[in-house]
Amino acid sequence: MTTTPRIRELLGLRAIGARQRRAERKLDFIGIGAQKTGTTTLHQLLDLHPQIEMYRRKELHWFEKDRQFGDDHRPKAGTYDDLHRHFYFDRQITGEITPVYIYWRHAVERIHAYNPDIRIFVLLRSPVKRAYSQWGHYVRKSRRPKFRNLNIGPFQKRVRREIEAMQRNPDYQNVRRSQIGRSLYANQIRRVKALFPPEHLLFVKSEDFFADQLGVTDDVCRFLGVAPLSDFGHPAPVHDNVGVVPPIGIDDWNAAYEYLAADIDAVEQELGWDCSDWRRPPAPKSDDKQNA
Repeated sequence: MTTTPRIRELLGLRAIGARQRRAERKLDFIGIGAQKTGTTTLHQLLDLHPQIEMYRRKELHWFEKDRQFGDDHRPKAGTYDDLHRHFYFDRQITGEITPVYIYWRHAVERIHAYNPDIRIFVLLRSPVKRAYSQWGHYVRKSRRPKFRNLNIGPFQKRVRREIEAMQRNPDYQNVRRSQIGRSLYANQIRRVKALFPPEHLLFVKSEDFFADQLGVTDDVCRFLGVAPLSDFGHPAPVHDNVGVVPPIGIDDWNAAYEYLAADIDAVEQELGWDCSDWRRPPAPKSDDKQNA
C-alpha cells in the first residue's frame, strides 16, 4: 500500500510514546468467538469508535499459536512484546477479535494467563446455520486459484466425516474441518466461565445483533466501559454474504441438527437463553416439496 507523506506523518505521531505504552499496558478486551457469527461487522463498528483501538486487520490469531507457548500457557519468549507490537495503546481501551480462540484448545487459558482482568465477549449464532455458513466460507475460498486444493465436498459429507473423526479422537481439532466442533458451544462456554468472573464476560446472541447492529454494539461498548457508539452518530456497516451460497436446505439442516440438538439444550442451561429459534428448521424449498 502506498502511503502519502501526511499518512506517514500521522503514523509517526501515533508511534510517539508507543514503546513505553506497550511495556506498561495490556489488551483490555478480546472477542473470542465464534466464527461466522457477525464478528466482522462488530469489528468494523468498534473500529469506528474514537475511544477504542482495534487490531487493524481483525483476527490477530496470536493466542492459538501452540509452538510459542509453554505448558504454563505463557510465551516461551518470556514476554508479550510480539503481541503488543501490533498496537499503539493510544486510545482509552485496546483490543481485538479472533473467533477461533473460543474453540482452540488452551487459547482461552493463555488469554487468562496474560490478563486475568481482561474483558471477554462472545457472539453465538444458531449452531446449525453457523456450521453451514463456515462450510460456505470455505466453498467460496476454494473457488480462488490460491485455494483450489481445499477439496471441500458436500456439506453432509463434511459433517459426517468430522463427527467420525471426533468419535475416534475426543481431542480432535481442525481449523477448516470444524463445522460441528465449533458449533458445540456448551463446553466452550463452560471453559470460559471457569476462568473469568461473570462481570468480565458478555455473551451475545448473533440473531439479536443481526436484528439491531448498532443497538447491540452500544451494549458491547457499555460492557467495555466506553460511551455507546451511537453517541458519535456512526451508522452500521453491512457485511453481507447473502446470495453467495444458497440457504441451507432441510436435509443439510437435519444432518447437523441431529448431532447438535443436545448441545443447544446445554447452552440454554448455561446462559439462561431461549434458543427455540435455533431448533426451528428452514422452510422447505420448492425442490424439497417436490421430493417429499
